[in-house]
Amino acid sequence: MRKPFLKVSGTAATVLFGAACIIAPHPGESTGWRTVSRPETGNEIRETIDFRTGGTLSLENDFGDVVITGWDRDSVRIIAKAVASQARPQRSAREYGARTSEPDVEIRETDDGLLIRNRTFEGPGRPPEVAYEVRVPNSVRLTGIRISEGNLSVADVFGRLEASLDQGDLKVANYSGSVEAVIGTGEADVEVLDLREEDSITISSRKGDIVLRLESGTGAIVEADAPRGEVRSDFDLGVKMPVSTVKGWIGEGGPAIILRAADGRIEIVAVKRSAGDIRAAKGK
Repeated sequence: MRKPFLKVSGTAATVLFGAACIIAPHPGESTGWRTVSRPETGNEIRETIDFRTGGTLSLENDFGDVVITGWDRDSVRIIAKAVASQARPQRSAREYGARTSEPDVEIRETDDGLLIRNRTFEGPGRPPEVAYEVRVPNSVRLTGIRISEGNLSVADVFGRLEASLDQGDLKVANYSGSVEAVIGTGEADVEVLDLREEDSITISSRKGDIVLRLESGTGAIVEADAPRGEVRSDFDLGVKMPVSTVKGWIGEGGPAIILRAADGRIEIVAVKRSAGDIRAAKGK
């Protein structure tokens, strides 16, 4: 997904990260939140909201997968579905029987965009599992995407992505812009296209592998660390691969890329642009 505007080049800033979460604080008090209308029957809710291109969207989900996909509309469509709770491989020793209930979702519209979250769960046991499918304008800032247990998939957007997953996998495809992602237990497979000077990529995983896919010909300054695994790269970083840690340049350098897999492997993969890919049209 190529950005349809030119950015001003600048010196890539030094990116610092650690175990602490990189996501912005909780949006605040309950004032301004409204509950999404429930259907008379069924366990799925739908709502479409006007949303300006380039706006900010935040989403919090305790349990359940989240799929965010771009489209060529100035609106956000939210589909939330309650699903049967099943123990995930990464979860703790506790197991939960399958159960479903109506999704209980609330939203808050702000000057910058939209906040989405599950209402506070007050019943016994754990909150119900809710699966989200969200369509957003192709140009969007995805900040404060938080998932406790569940996978996150993002595709066909450009702008900014800030995500935090305690237990779950991150999959990003046909994306352009900056990425800041923290994963507790889970895999990361992230494709970043049309990487520009002012962009930055920071991905850390406590337990799990990281795969970063970049276009051939990309320039960047890379720092990758896999103390209990190995780092491999299709790009020449100036050292013989595999290694456990590396600091080097891709091409003539450029934006900062920092990858850390505390207990896993890191792979940097070169991808080729397909002639019919949607991202090619977005750059014109």
